[in-house]
Amino acid sequence: GAPTVQTDALGEQATTLPIAKISNERLSTSQSGATCLDPISILPLELMELIFQLALPPLDIMSWSWHPRDCHPYMVALSILRRISTTWKDLVDGTPSLWTIISATFPEDVNRASLARSGSSPIVIYFPGGIWSNTPPFREFLQTIGPHVHRCSSLAFRIDPEVVDEVPPLSSLRLAALKINIDVDATWMPGDTVPYSRGIEISNEALGNIRAVDFNQVPIDWRRTLEHLRSLRTLTLDGVYDNIITHEHIFNVLVASPGLEALTICDMRIVDSPSSLSPPTESISLPQLRSIILMTDGCLTNDLIRRILPPPDVTELDIRPTNFPSEAATPFWYETMAPWFPAVQQLYMDSDRPVFHLAPQGECSLATYSEYFVLIGFKGLSMTAALSWIHDVIGPVADVDSGPEGLQISVHGPALEDHGVLAILQTIPGLTEISVRPVDDLTRPSLEALFNVLGQAIADSASTPDPKPAFPTLRKLLLNNWRWELDSIMDMLQRRYSMRSIYRQQIPDLSLDLSSLQRWRRPRRKRAIISFPDAEALRQLDGVKEVRMGCVFEHSGTLAVIWDEEKSLPAWG
Repeated sequence: GAPTVQTDALGEQATTLPIAKISNERLSTSQSGATCLDPISILPLELMELIFQLALPPLDIMSWSWHPRDCHPYMVALSILRRISTTWKDLVDGTPSLWTIISATFPEDVNRASLARSGSSPIVIYFPGGIWSNTPPFREFLQTIGPHVHRCSSLAFRIDPEVVDEVPPLSSLRLAALKINIDVDATWMPGDTVPYSRGIEISNEALGNIRAVDFNQVPIDWRRTLEHLRSLRTLTLDGVYDNIITHEHIFNVLVASPGLEALTICDMRIVDSPSSLSPPTESISLPQLRSIILMTDGCLTNDLIRRILPPPDVTELDIRPTNFPSEAATPFWYETMAPWFPAVQQLYMDSDRPVFHLAPQGECSLATYSEYFVLIGFKGLSMTAALSWIHDVIGPVADVDSGPEGLQISVHGPALEDHGVLAILQTIPGLTEISVRPVDDLTRPSLEALFNVLGQAIADSASTPDPKPAFPTLRKLLLNNWRWELDSIMDMLQRRYSMRSIYRQQIPDLSLDLSSLQRWRRPRRKRAIISFPDAEALRQLDGVKEVRMGCVFEHSGTLAVIWDEEKSLPAWG
């Protein structure tokens, strides 16, 4: 066939050579014995195609977060391959399997070029919603992809409720991955009714072919859908409000998907009494499970954690139950979660920055931020009960050499006024940082109890009465938005480090961070700036490693500011 001219993905006028013509030219070059300046280009087409695919980012719609640039790394890498040489450009343009991503965030001419070049290959269709200025209306996007929808193997739509009725029937598609997010207004409540004339249409056969599913607020026949989902690798269900399906329907999907790698259940409100089809004590084995995220009601969370056997290689564990009755909290966290303690401990040891958030009026939580992720929200537990759980579960591994550098405690409000909280905090090993944030920008946090503990020696035990310091591994004290006198801080530091000579255990020097203002939060306050002589005196105290002040985001380490008399505010910069 003759070459065809069209606009390519870079906005150029490119000639697309038939693949047979490219193959013949490469064969004649290799048979002629002529020296080839680009020897890799004479490899078999199948091998070249594999090399190209390995050089490109994976097209995994389940890992995309509805951001307009989710697909761009793939097209950027593809354009780089095309620029290596004219031969590579012709090879890339003539390889249909490389042109399979069709995104509403791409210009229309780019999508049309990709549709033409992809031939009959399966395609990935991505529509991240109309919240981005460069995204066309859903109806307009459907017109572009309409004749090619039958080739879709992975589909991701984020759409408004008003256009749900226009989603094409999915029954005839052989989808491997399906991701649909109905962008419902935040004021909409589960009891409200969205006036859909029809739900998402998909056949039982099509459901059985899917290996990765992510549904958020999707109007669909949930009972029939769950009865036909099987052999899944990814299951994400969010915003499921149905009074027909039960916990057992969810369990049946898991039993039918022994190769499941990622499970996410959020805000699911269904019948909470399991059916009698199988005993509630039956365990579910998911040995390939790497990620489990449960942010739904306490009853379903309890049943899932109780039924699923902890897999050997978890890399992400997010347990934040909602609507948890307080009388059920302690049995859940200590008995139901007990088989998962080793997984929590291993994730903690593999993490970089573990933080325990202590909130008197809210929910305490444990979080780590690294490649290995754990987030636990202690719904139903008091501060002292949550701290006791940290002591019992994290304590045994908190101070091991192979673990993280230390545990950070982040305190909000008057939590440290609770003597029970302070008593348990002192027993947690490996605590290296305490961060205190006031209730608001005008209220001085009450730190007398903390300073008294930090500044006094305590007996090791009745049998060995040698004194030891409180919080012996503490290396950093962060007092957010501190703008009061330094007398109490200096007194605490002098008392703490004056007793170094009587301690058997050496205590590390302390980094003191008094950073106050953030550029998006400039609190109203009286003129009160820490003077340079005071800051210098603080820094020269024995045991003080460093002192940080100022705005940590805008001017890290700033010790002085310009005062705006007219506005009665510090003028940064």
